[in-house]
Amino acid sequence: MKNIVIFDEYNELDLKPSELLEQYIQMTEEDVQSLLVKSPSLKECSCPGCGASKAQEAFKKLGMQFKECLECQTLYVSPRPDEETLSYYYNESPSRKFWQEKLFKATEQKRKEKIFKPRCEWILDSTQEFLSGAKHWVDVHTSQYGYIDEMLETPFFEKKTLLNPYLNGENIKSDSTVSVLRDKGWGAKLENQVDVVSLFEVLDHTSDVENIFENIGKMLKPSGLCFITAILSSGFDIQVLWGRSESLYPPDRLNVFSVEGLKKLFERCGFECIEFSTPGILDLEIVEKVANDNPDFELSRFTRGLINNKDENVKRAFQEFLQVNLLSSYGRILIRKKDN
Repeated sequence: MKNIVIFDEYNELDLKPSELLEQYIQMTEEDVQSLLVKSPSLKECSCPGCGASKAQEAFKKLGMQFKECLECQTLYVSPRPDEETLSYYYNESPSRKFWQEKLFKATEQKRKEKIFKPRCEWILDSTQEFLSGAKHWVDVHTSQYGYIDEMLETPFFEKKTLLNPYLNGENIKSDSTVSVLRDKGWGAKLENQVDVVSLFEVLDHTSDVENIFENIGKMLKPSGLCFITAILSSGFDIQVLWGRSESLYPPDRLNVFSVEGLKKLFERCGFECIEFSTPGILDLEIVEKVANDNPDFELSRFTRGLINNKDENVKRAFQEFLQVNLLSSYGRILIRKKDN
């Protein structure tokens, strides 16, 4: 199984300007309280990773309870809203409109350069390596138009489908090889027609994870590929910051899988993992920012020594250690549908 180590130069503020991020978090808190916390659709659930029912309360965010699975250490929100409630939230909430109109636009160019383009290159290179005859690529629920632009420009695939009920078609460039599918029954509609699927930050906010994999399994041909990115609970900054992490806000993070939790999920849903990498480069920087903003936050002597170290080579070597050992909080995974 592959494990890719990557280094690049950018910082958290390139992707999340602090002033805009604070405003977004405040708006998210208001929307979660009004649309989700008191929703009648809230239901308890088992671990979305390994499926175990035993869990302990971890912390609350915006009035919603995060639990930690006692078997695989996946973090997840329970009780949680159903997909219909989430669909309304992502279509109608002021915070999501602010994300698209303000926060995303302020960082669009940097995201294209540092996130979207490398992801499309990853898909192209890996597909040519593992499934050279692939023709049809389906992206599921992408919400960032900058990424969509990169997808449209990626060569090799004869057909590309954007599967998303949230997309505004007016914002998508005209391209004869691309279609938009908004139907809910997409698994059956595309049954056994797809070679490659991409799920970028989708599992993080999916209420019913097994259902989405059931549909992906239906539409993928045997040996079809599925590319995934996700935030990982087993990553360094999440483990250190825990409830203080600014990455863990519902409903964007209903599921924060551990490495073990994801591997068990894939096995249970009929997929084999052919690449599992954690090529994050911001773990230590994120911890340092929170520690500087919150002087009362207690860190271990080791962690405090790391963030205070003046030698940037030490910090870089530590981040590389996290990548090599699957201990960064950014997960990049490639799975393949089993033939049987």
